[in-house]
Amino acid sequence: MKKLIFCIVIMVLTTFLIVSCTDRDSHDENSELPEVMNQQEQPNNQLAEYKGQVAIITEDVILKDPYVITVDSNNNPVYQKLENQEFSLNKNDMVIVIEERNNECRIVQAFGDIPLIRGTIEKSKLSYDKSLFRDNANQAIVNNVMSYDGVDGNEKGIQSGVGVILERQEGWVRMSILMEESDLWFKLESLSFEFDTSVIDIMHY
Repeated sequence: MKKLIFCIVIMVLTTFLIVSCTDRDSHDENSELPEVMNQQEQPNNQLAEYKGQVAIITEDVILKDPYVITVDSNNNPVYQKLENQEFSLNKNDMVIVIEERNNECRIVQAFGDIPLIRGTIEKSKLSYDKSLFRDNANQAIVNNVMSYDGVDGNEKGIQSGVGVILERQEGWVRMSILMEESDLWFKLESLSFEFDTSVIDIMHY
């Protein structure tokens, strides 16, 4: 009789352990599912850092598939496609080429309103030739150089920043510099076109 009772107790305990382990494994497996699903929800929104290259637009062009990279409330980069909108670049605008594919280039404005517009253009409509930059570029950089109130004019102080070239006159340029209230003149030889080429962008290709 004692042996019978002992066997029954052993069977009950074994059954309890099997059920408990099965429930726990099922719970653990289910708890992992949301994480895996979240990783797959936005497969096209992976971002990468690119080392781009400075180029100049050689003719007016309309951007194909324009978009911007903004940031959310947590300061995380967010891809935003610009649908039903047309964006163009002017001849001699400066751009950063993010990457090339066949006969097209994905680019971002070198300077402009934030967020900078990005998109795709034909490779034939831009040039990497640095000799074109100084005499033609619509945008430029000044790094700790003297500014003036006119051609051969009075000194207005040392300036650093990025701006838009508004006028050219015999080795001089008039520029609108970010954060400056009035236009300033600079010697053409003092300009730089070393725009920041580190770009965070979506992995389109």
